[in-house]
Amino acid sequence: MFLHLSILYLFDLPLWEHQLPLSYVSNFVLAASIVWLLLSVFEKNKDQVSFLFMGISLFKFISFFVLFYPAYKADGVVQKMEVLTFFIPYFVGLSLETGILVQKLNKI
Repeated sequence: MFLHLSILYLFDLPLWEHQLPLSYVSNFVLAASIVWLLLSVFEKNKDQVSFLFMGISLFKFISFFVLFYPAYKADGVVQKMEVLTFFIPYFVGLSLETGILVQKLNKI
């Protein structure tokens, strides 16, 4: 989030608009929960982890869409900064989840 805020500051853009803190906090909570769930399932049933990961990723995307889209669409237009405020934390979390899962799978 610090890097995101720094870039916004550098380009003289509003720092706390478009639900930036909520986006990072909710994404962090979901990502941590997903990693915990995947690691706990991994120990019991390694064969189902990839299917669970895909299903949870879909759930995560839908939950973010439901949580953020109404606020972003309230003015009738979804701005580029609103899209970035949503997708940057989403892809950071997704990258971390994928990286942790790949490391775990490589140890098999």
